[in-house]
Amino acid sequence: MDNICYNGQFFKNNDFSLKINNRGFQYGDSFFETIKCYKGVPFFFEEHYFRIAASFCILKMNTPPTFSMESLQSLIQELLIKNSLNNDSARIRISFFRKAGGYYSPDYNDVNFIIESMTLNSHKYQINHPGLIAGLYKDNFLPKHTIGNIKSNNKIVNVLASIFARDMDYDDCVLINQDKCVVESISGNLFIVQNGTIKTTALEHGCVDGVLRKKLLNNKNLIIEECIISISDLFNADEVFFTNVISGVRWVSSINNNNYSNAMSKKIIKLLNENYL
Repeated sequence: MDNICYNGQFFKNNDFSLKINNRGFQYGDSFFETIKCYKGVPFFFEEHYFRIAASFCILKMNTPPTFSMESLQSLIQELLIKNSLNNDSARIRISFFRKAGGYYSPDYNDVNFIIESMTLNSHKYQINHPGLIAGLYKDNFLPKHTIGNIKSNNKIVNVLASIFARDMDYDDCVLINQDKCVVESISGNLFIVQNGTIKTTALEHGCVDGVLRKKLLNNKNLIIEECIISISDLFNADEVFFTNVISGVRWVSSINNNNYSNAMSKKIIKLLNENYL
């Protein structure tokens, strides 16, 4: 859109640029957060804010002194107004990167940030028809460590998996870790349903600590098991779906010619729309 917010100041997008020594560009020393908004209200904002705070801690970054929950929400709302998105459905992306200086060892731990906004078609979640056709990506593996739990900008595995998906005419791919256990999809957390039980990958196996994943785990109407999911579990599941805050629940109809139903996906979409949106 026309305007962005940089460190609390607003600029026209065409008048703004980052310097070549930006550490996000040079070293991937950065992370991001994606938030869904409707009529100026960011959904699941408390969960997003605390994930940002945890990311600062994990990456040894100093929290900006004025970066409170209230000030961040105010900046988001002001940007939406400036971009005429305060009465619509919108996507916010906030990129955080360490202040320039140093090589692998940074000179500073202070943080700069950019807030961008984009329009979305709808604030309600809907079942996707047809279901996603997905593949299993095995050329590169996700690591098992806490950096995998945050939305780091080091997403080269996701990029290569996206190229693989495009070449194979898949809608998405399932990513695995070095233990050959299922972790997540290219752009979201992964859930399977086996014999009526909902399962998702435990954080210690390298998946993103997704905001929508957390909302589902904490919902008393759902019983979800965090566990190891093997490739065999994936192929023998009754249902598979991917989640993120922008798309909600995306039903997977097929992975490597294994077919899946969508009853639980529909149930969870209904629950999300009724309880949160």
